[in-house]
Amino acid sequence: MYPYIEIFGINISSYFMAIVVGLTLTIVVGLLRSRAERFHTSTEDVFFTIMCILVGVVIGAKVFQIIGRIIQYGSRPDFWTIENWKSMIPGVGVLYGGMIGGFIAALLYVRFSKLDFWDLADILTPAIIFSVVSGRIGCFMAGCCYGIEASWGVVFTNSAIAPNGVPLVPVQLFESGFNLLVTMAMLIIRPERKRKGILLPTYFIVYAVGRFILEFFRGDMNRGVYLLSTSQWISLLILPLGILMLTQAMRTNATEKVANKEEKHRI
Repeated sequence: MYPYIEIFGINISSYFMAIVVGLTLTIVVGLLRSRAERFHTSTEDVFFTIMCILVGVVIGAKVFQIIGRIIQYGSRPDFWTIENWKSMIPGVGVLYGGMIGGFIAALLYVRFSKLDFWDLADILTPAIIFSVVSGRIGCFMAGCCYGIEASWGVVFTNSAIAPNGVPLVPVQLFESGFNLLVTMAMLIIRPERKRKGILLPTYFIVYAVGRFILEFFRGDMNRGVYLLSTSQWISLLILPLGILMLTQAMRTNATEKVANKEEKHRI
């Protein structure tokens, strides 16, 4: 579609532009949310957490890309050539790997800085989803992560990645729209006001289910490992993790309510 956008005579990658827009939205929304009275994490800690997450996303996305390539092509002798490894350097990587890497980076920063994990998660979850929304639009513009062929869909005419001249399901836009609905629902309903720590595990659960379904409409080749795609297997791991985290958050809420009632009785 539009793999490059010309700005002041300079061709800039549309995917890169989408990532910049998503990161900007994440920072702005995250800092604005941190100022709400119901949260107790400083704007400085929110900003530094986002920066740590960004580093984790970059590393995680690339690591998962390499692991996926090894699983799929590791048995081929030409896979281990220097030229092949150089070809993987420009790629952005795997979205799920980025999410997992960012999550681990956030955990490390929270532990190092002794912050309230659930409070920080409630602040940043809707903000970070904007990066996924924007990133998938970037995928669509670049032609990567494309959908299966169908009698209807989007026809690429200038993509170096997706098949050109055939209708493809715009699965990138479906995932972008799906994530946009999720984050808007969080920002409007604001369930964290009554149940602290509910946003991140809820997103893990919802995204894992949504991603598992959307994977059936992906058309880019060599994605499957043992009947399902790699991302579907990861979804099957993320789903119970989200349920476990949600259970833990609910228990924490119940414990805090009991402690607050006891404190009121003492007063």
